[in-house]
Amino acid sequence: MAPEALAKSNNKANKGGGSQPSQPAAPLTCASGSVTSNPLAGGSSLSYSNCMTSSGNDVSNTVATSLSAFLDSTLGAGDWLFGGKSDNGGAVGSNGFSWQQSKEGEGTWSLTQAINAPFVISLKSGNGYAAYYIDGSSATQSGTWATFNGKDLSHASIFIGKPRVVSEPPKTTVPEPASTAAIALVGLSAVGLMRKKQG
Repeated sequence: MAPEALAKSNNKANKGGGSQPSQPAAPLTCASGSVTSNPLAGGSSLSYSNCMTSSGNDVSNTVATSLSAFLDSTLGAGDWLFGGKSDNGGAVGSNGFSWQQSKEGEGTWSLTQAINAPFVISLKSGNGYAAYYIDGSSATQSGTWATFNGKDLSHASIFIGKPRVVSEPPKTTVPEPASTAAIALVGLSAVGLMRKKQG
């Protein structure tokens, strides 16, 4: 059950009277944590633009259903690849995704091979996880992270969207003046020959 739905169901239970249920744990929120990206070309750091949270595990033998739905909605259904899950910070996947923790609940992430595509980094900490979407409009190879609960990172996973292809409008060819003149001369010659045959 999503944190928001859990909170609503608990509110309904409280309105019914009778014995009070135990207080639910505070809902997970995206704003308590973050993921940023540092573009290779310089400029200011790019922060996440979309996020989802859930209790439980994000990646075990498979990708959690709620996370998979989030990846489909941000990176495109069928348009994302699992780039690896790093349990201890060591490099994983073809892009060499890794992370370091500088203090409790905060650190940096990096890639051995830069990507130029949208991506999602999922941070598992405690009994839940948060997945952060970065637009990835310019090549990136590193960034920062912070867990939603300020606790140590259990593991981090990266999901990479297909690189963006910028389509150019079709080019129209304009004939060169010399070739246009040659075509006109051929046409006039053909007309002249036809008149000569008729006369």
